[in-house]
Amino acid sequence: MVRPMIREEHLDLGIAKGIITAEQAAKLRALAASVSTAAAQVVDGGATLDPDDERFRLIGGFNDIFVAIGVLLLVSALLGLSSTLGFGAGFAFIAMVAAWGLSEIFSRRLKLALPAIALALMFAGAGGIATYMIANGLLRAGGAVEPESLTPDTALFGLGAALFALLHLWRFRVPIDTAIAAGGLVCAVMGCIGVAGPELAQAYRPLLWAFFGALIFMLAVRIDATDPLRMTRRSDIAFWLHLLAAPMIVNAVSSLFFGPEGALAVGQAVGILALFAAFGLVALVLDRRALLVSALSYAGIAIGYLLSESIAKDISVSLTLLGLAALVLLLSAQWRRLRRAALARLPLGGIRLLVPPAS
Repeated sequence: MVRPMIREEHLDLGIAKGIITAEQAAKLRALAASVSTAAAQVVDGGATLDPDDERFRLIGGFNDIFVAIGVLLLVSALLGLSSTLGFGAGFAFIAMVAAWGLSEIFSRRLKLALPAIALALMFAGAGGIATYMIANGLLRAGGAVEPESLTPDTALFGLGAALFALLHLWRFRVPIDTAIAAGGLVCAVMGCIGVAGPELAQAYRPLLWAFFGALIFMLAVRIDATDPLRMTRRSDIAFWLHLLAAPMIVNAVSSLFFGPEGALAVGQAVGILALFAAFGLVALVLDRRALLVSALSYAGIAIGYLLSESIAKDISVSLTLLGLAALVLLLSAQWRRLRRAALARLPLGGIRLLVPPAS
């Protein structure tokens, strides 16, 4: 038996015939709107979506993993065949064509999240290698001044990866493409700085990484502000940008606390822990855990050092891991309560309107 659906014209007809009043019809419309909104926030398992859960699309089912394994096998096979047949330079171009064709199937038509991510990385990486090979063959005819890890090759690869990631984004709208493009541009700029001023790049490398990481971080925050309830594709784009920016900022800032050859003192260890606490507050306010995850390793180093200075060194590693495990589990269990407390007590002003509400 087909159940008839009550539509707007039925409500208007009911008002006209005196079956219901205009006030009752308005209440029914409000009820229908609230039910539709709640239904849109329900996932397959029946749980209501919560911005605090920081959801993003990664695996929709085991088929995603199955196809992603196939993509990795394809990359390995293409690389092996190209090397065996003496066609190593052609690997990048073959990989680009394969990634684009498979993206048409698994990203555009079937919309599988994990394979789309793998194919986006494959296409952008192959595009970066192809750009490097073409530009290297046309523009470079010998050696150059190349500081450690900052070379013209880095600039050429980064620029190519960024351009092809933007091309992939235009066609397939995969959220990670934005982060790939941003990372490629940073590599390109850092490579150019390394060529133009090797000594400058070496001296100010942490500051440069922190600067570019902060730019990407602000872009992610700006995108998050357009979708505070985390219900659209923009939230996925911001997630990947946060995941890229966090290690850039944390590694650059934390490196300032280490002495020559990674030496650490008590004051520096305490400073790292204070920095971790500051990152924790930012993560709570923005409801993004990337900063905390990136800073965990440095917090572990600081805690391990302090423990080794005060107790037997042979158990300091175990106690450090135990402390980090307890911290992560505590934050996971009390995240919502801590967010409510932070948003209620911190003088955020207008920032409060740009972040997810405390649930």
